Amino acid sequence: MLRRCVSCRRLCDRSQLWRVVRQADGSVSLDQGMGRSAYLCPEPSCLEEARRRRRLQRGLRCAVSEAILASLEARLERSAPRPLRQDEPWSPRACGPGALSAPPYGDLSE
Repeated sequence: MLRRCVSCRRLCDRSQLWRVVRQADGSVSLDQGMGRSAYLCPEPSCLEEARRRRRLQRGLRCAVSEAILASLEARLERSAPRPLRQDEPWSPRACGPGALSAPPYGDLSE
């Protein structure tokens, strides 16, 4: 199912977005529960825009605590790719054009 990010307004599959839920008792939670939902892309620009323009508050029609926003920011930091340091070993198989060891359709030399 497609959902729209409250910040950038892009349509994405809901599995690729973070879900913020206003539950019936008025509390706000992440990714679980039933109630009014707002979706947010897991990108720094979307989180900053949502914080600055109060997009989650508008989408949920309630106040969103700073703790929820801090939790989303911590989740973003955990999921961000870590830059490779100079003293870490680099593996050519990890990324780049040589990541695949064989052509996707088998040996084409026949």
